[in-house]
Amino acid sequence: MVDKASLLTDLRAMGLKETDTALLHTSMKQIGPVEGGADAVLDALTEFFSPGLLCFPALNWTTAQEKPPLFDVLNTPSIVGLLPELFRKRPGVVRSWNPTHSMCARGAEAAAFTAEDHLSGTPCGPDSSWHKLLDRDAWILMVGCDLTSCTFLHGVEEWCEVPGRIGEPVHFQVILPDGQSRAILSAAHSASPSVNYWKIEAGLEKAGLLRYTMFGNARTMVLRARDLYAYTAGCLSLCPGLFDGEDSCA
Repeated sequence: MVDKASLLTDLRAMGLKETDTALLHTSMKQIGPVEGGADAVLDALTEFFSPGLLCFPALNWTTAQEKPPLFDVLNTPSIVGLLPELFRKRPGVVRSWNPTHSMCARGAEAAAFTAEDHLSGTPCGPDSSWHKLLDRDAWILMVGCDLTSCTFLHGVEEWCEVPGRIGEPVHFQVILPDGQSRAILSAAHSASPSVNYWKIEAGLEKAGLLRYTMFGNARTMVLRARDLYAYTAGCLSLCPGLFDGEDSCA
C-alpha cells in the first residue's frame, strides 16, 4: 500500500526541489489506497514543500450563480476534488479572494502570493496567483488527471486574449477572513474549452517540456508553468481557435 514515506520518495524522484513552487491538480482515487488516507497525502506534500510554496486550486465558479453572488473566503467550499478541499481547511493555508478562481497556498510567501488575486477583475488576470506562477518558475503537477483539468491553461487563454473567454462582470459580496464584507466586481469565464486541452499534450512531450512519472498509483504529468505558457501561447498565435475544436497546431 502507498504511504507517506513512499509518496515522499516519489516526489524526490521527480527531480523537484523542496524550495520550489508547485501547483497540483489531483485525483485522490487515482493515487490509490493510501495508509492514512488523504491526510497522509497532504502530510507528504506539506513536508516536502515546507521551505517552498505548495498550491492547490480552490475554485468554485457556482458563486456567480448565487443570488446575490456570494463568496466566503473561509467557508465557500472548493469544487475541484477532495485534496484541494481538505488542503484549504488546514492550518497555515492562505486562500485568495478571487470569487470564482481562488487558489490556496502554504509556505513562507503564501500571503503575498495570494494577496492580489481579486484585483484584475477576471478569473486569471495579471495580478492573479495563476499569473504569479510564471514569476516563480513554478511546477505544475497533474496527478492522476490530464490537461483537461489544468486551470492554468484558462489563464494562458486569458493572457493571450483569446476571444469569447471572459463573460460580463458580476458584483460579488465577498466575506473576508476577518468577517468583514467587501464588494468585488469580477467576471467569470463565458466558455470552457478545456475539453480540448488534451490537443497539446503530444506536442509538449515531443518538445521535451512534459514528462511522466508516478505519485502513488497515479500517472503524473510534470511541467514548468513557463514552458506550458510559452508552448501554448505559440500554438494559439498560429491557431486561436485551437481549443474550440479546430485542427491541432501542436
